[in-house]
Amino acid sequence: MRYLLLTTIILFGSITPWNSAQAHFGLAGDEDIGHGMFWAYGLVLAGLAGFVFYRKWTRSTSSPEHRVLKRELRELQRAHTSCLTQLQNAKDYPKECGLTDAERREREQSVNLMQRQIDEAEAHLAAA
Repeated sequence: MRYLLLTTIILFGSITPWNSAQAHFGLAGDEDIGHGMFWAYGLVLAGLAGFVFYRKWTRSTSSPEHRVLKRELRELQRAHTSCLTQLQNAKDYPKECGLTDAERREREQSVNLMQRQIDEAEAHLAAA
């Protein structure tokens, strides 16, 4: 009987409109918030549209060779960072991430080579 009474009270409480609607994080009631929400959503949509147009504009103004160079530069920088991280982890945690002497020399040579390639790619991008 207790549970039936409690269920009935909860059911009527959920059906009966005791409070006003709580749309947009409780910003409802007597004040007019539609105008502010219109401008907020408008700014978000304008920002998204601006980003799309900016991406289209940069794609149309840069040459395909320039985009390929930028992509290769990003990949070189990612690989350079990965090798540096492996070397640092092997230094900090020798038991878990230890490298043999040959692997360490190979990684150090790779880091040096990648750094030279990155410098060359950046110089080529600056000249273009």
